[in-house]
Amino acid sequence: MFRIYLSLVKKVLFALTILISLLFAGHSLTAQIKNKGIPFIRNYSHKDYKASPQNWSIIQDQRGIMYFGNNYGFLEFDGNNWRLDGVTNKTIVRSLAIDKMGRIYVGGQNDFGYLEADSIGHLIFRSLKPKIKKEFQSFDDVWKIYVTNEGVVFFTYARIYYLINDEIRVILPSSDVFNFPYYVNDRLLLSEPGVGLIELKNEKVSVIPNSKEIGSYNITGMFPHSENNILIVTDKKGMFLYDGYSTFKKWTTLADEFLSKNEIYCGTTLLDGYALGSTHNGLLIIDKNGVPIQHLNREKGLQNGAILTVFQDNSGNLWLGTNNGIDYIEINSPFTFYNAQNGVPGTAFASAINQDKIFLGTNEGLYYQEWSEYENPIHNKPFRQVENTDGKVNNLQKIKNHLLLAHHKGPYEIIGNKAYKISDHWGIWMFMPLDNYPDHILCGTYGGLLLYKIVNGKLVFQWKINGFDESSRVMEQDNEGNIWIAHGYKGIFKLKLSKNLDKVEKMQFYNSEHGFPSNLFINVFKINNKLVFTGETGIFKYDKDSDRFVEHKEFNKLFEKDKHIRKLIEDKDGNIWFSVGEEMGFLKKRSNGNYEVEKNIFNKLQGRLVGGFEHIAYYDKNNVIIGIDEGFVHYNPSFINNRNAYSENDAFTALIRKVEITVGLKDSLLFGGTHLEGNLISLKQPENEVYTIPHKYNSLRFNFSATSYEDIHRIEYQYFLEGFDKNWSNWINSTQKEYTNLHEGNYVFHVRAKNIYNKESIEASYAFSVKPPLVRSLGAYILYSILFIGFLIFFKRVKDRSVRKAKERLKLEQEKTLKLKEAQHMEEVLKAEKEIIKLNNEKLENELNHKNKELTSSAMHVMHSIETIQKIRDQIQTVIETTNDKSTLNHLRKVLKAVETDIKFQNNWEQFELHFNQIHQDFLRRLREDFSQLTHRDIKLCAYLRLNLSSKEIAPLLNLSIRGIETSRYRIRKKMGLEQDVNLTEFILKY
Repeated sequence: MFRIYLSLVKKVLFALTILISLLFAGHSLTAQIKNKGIPFIRNYSHKDYKASPQNWSIIQDQRGIMYFGNNYGFLEFDGNNWRLDGVTNKTIVRSLAIDKMGRIYVGGQNDFGYLEADSIGHLIFRSLKPKIKKEFQSFDDVWKIYVTNEGVVFFTYARIYYLINDEIRVILPSSDVFNFPYYVNDRLLLSEPGVGLIELKNEKVSVIPNSKEIGSYNITGMFPHSENNILIVTDKKGMFLYDGYSTFKKWTTLADEFLSKNEIYCGTTLLDGYALGSTHNGLLIIDKNGVPIQHLNREKGLQNGAILTVFQDNSGNLWLGTNNGIDYIEINSPFTFYNAQNGVPGTAFASAINQDKIFLGTNEGLYYQEWSEYENPIHNKPFRQVENTDGKVNNLQKIKNHLLLAHHKGPYEIIGNKAYKISDHWGIWMFMPLDNYPDHILCGTYGGLLLYKIVNGKLVFQWKINGFDESSRVMEQDNEGNIWIAHGYKGIFKLKLSKNLDKVEKMQFYNSEHGFPSNLFINVFKINNKLVFTGETGIFKYDKDSDRFVEHKEFNKLFEKDKHIRKLIEDKDGNIWFSVGEEMGFLKKRSNGNYEVEKNIFNKLQGRLVGGFEHIAYYDKNNVIIGIDEGFVHYNPSFINNRNAYSENDAFTALIRKVEITVGLKDSLLFGGTHLEGNLISLKQPENEVYTIPHKYNSLRFNFSATSYEDIHRIEYQYFLEGFDKNWSNWINSTQKEYTNLHEGNYVFHVRAKNIYNKESIEASYAFSVKPPLVRSLGAYILYSILFIGFLIFFKRVKDRSVRKAKERLKLEQEKTLKLKEAQHMEEVLKAEKEIIKLNNEKLENELNHKNKELTSSAMHVMHSIETIQKIRDQIQTVIETTNDKSTLNHLRKVLKAVETDIKFQNNWEQFELHFNQIHQDFLRRLREDFSQLTHRDIKLCAYLRLNLSSKEIAPLLNLSIRGIETSRYRIRKKMGLEQDVNLTEFILKY
């Protein structure tokens, strides 16, 4: 009897528990995770990330980059690119963890350590094994890593390793069998069969009272619960609540059935609940009261039913490491899906919620499912097709308690789970009740109008209305009872029916001649109980006085110009839902009657609505059904408020992931994507990482990404190279930018991203410098200055030497002349007086000849000096033309001006030759006539020999070496045919 009583008590308690859970279910509906539909799931197969299918651990760093522990090493994912690296011994990475400073710890087989960036910013594994005492350096897999208040804990089955103050300490378990540890509520707990639950604190082990029984279970998760309670999840025994001291209670919930049938392997804490991964039946999400919210498995979009790890990222979405790939689940989204995975195949056209059922119509038929405020995903019944509805559904409308189906095959009424055909017609677009005839319903078909009447609660066909045979897919009626019917490519018709509704009494037709921009895409909608019309562009209203359509200024100002407004639907709160171009959204009605445009959140559906057949159905503040090309989207407007819990983490980051030199180097990687500051990963580029690139490597390619993982293929980027670009670029989808032939200078590359909700990221930047080429380097300019100064010194010395030699020759000539004069004077004194006049004349002639000789000699040397100066001037001019430095140019121009000032003598060789022939009895003319084979340079050399100059003196005049002068002398002798014993100088002097 007692057992029966005890059994009854247990059943009552269980029933109360279920009741309490159900009472809290309403709260669950406004929680973080949606209960309706299937969330968006993106699958990454091992072919995408090119590593093993199995992934054991997941973390995210402060930049937003994801890391996955894989059989082949650790994966790094930035939203665009996957990178695979490994631990030192190339083994499986079972565990990952990150501390508050951003250091990432990695656990492999027989090794563990952390990640750091190398000199070029590429993440590498740094082993901590050398810090372990040799007797403890052999171990198997590191299954768990926890960053605790006492240090970093690395768990293996053989022993536990503590990293404390850069020192590894080892704790040996009391037995060879114990389960994984869990770090929860700042406590490190693990279970040991036969002993119980054990707490590790200050490197000491203590057994928790009353924990022996639960210690024998295989615990697969421990999570914080209400107050100081800890939720303990086992693989097969369900869940328990631990009060933090010594009390353990079984936690009975609606999830017990799932937990008993499916082995739980892993899990994580969510904002309002828990995500539990099973070994073969996917993921179960429960709220904090244990009420199941979502169940996702292979049939609902996962790649595999075996979940090895679960992680919630900083945007509130889930990453699953499975036995066959990685899955990304957008649980923190107001959008979920009803599609072929739910049992609703095809393109969406219509929906209705009626009598605790939801009906969804596609091009393949009409489907239904039980509908309630809360749906238990464990027992969620799949959608089933309504009988007799194969084929395309055009519309589904509830009119006067009748659920009417407008179908390609005809008009139907849905009663229960079956469609009943109302009349023997086909090609039905829609139904519309007539305001002035309460029991009559107008039906638009592919070719005209049908009339139905409600008789004794049933819809009865009356007749086809005469006088109108056009397609009637879009219809509205105005306050005067006129019927407006829009035709997609003709225009719009205004019909006035006869009193007995059997024919069209009056018809007017409107198109581009009546105010519309064209005849295309004209539609009619009822907003605020008034008709509004849309054309190919713009919104219009009908002006009765002019019988034309005029611009609707109030609505047009809310939309972009030149956009096609496809759909306008007013909900019961006065908000107006719209589809414009590829976008959708709604106009939120304010208390003052104005509207506020809300559309960014719907960017996720951009381009996915069924063009021309857009279906947007607002049911209440928690339920909006939207038709898309591959099914239906359930949108929960109230969910937006719950995203605020992650608003701080909503900010995402643009990242520069790679900088490559694109010319000249085999190993072209300049930056690998990770900055390191104080041995920790940093978002900012440290000053010591600002590199200077040689000018020959002045072409770079930048690769970038952004850590927003929703619809990553639609993220756009904007870049700007400071020092090169004038403004930011346009928004583009490309994830790289290349620059070639950059000039020397300092540069900073900036990049930012914009996600699908038009939210901009935190900007990333990379600074670098390009060295000038060798010809424009500082060393080159110093060399140019040295050479210039050398030229000036050399020029001065040559000029001084030339002047000095000219003075010496002049002095010698003067001395010779003086001696000759004295001798002549003595000779003339001895002669007779009769010879005095003659001698005086000869003296004057000799003086004239002497002056001519002096003039000739002086002119010759001055001419050579001028040639030299002109060469130097030309060289200085060349340097000026190739020099860019302004200071150097100013100095060179001053020198050039000084040189040109010194060039006073404007003479040439012909003038010299004229004077020379006058003095030396046409010596040069005679020489050319007698020895025609002599060259111009040979003639010059002979002239200098006639002046009795040495080879050393002649060499600079002809710009030849002394050896070159001797060679020229040899050639002249040969051309003159002189014998070897004849001296060339003596021959010239006597010639």
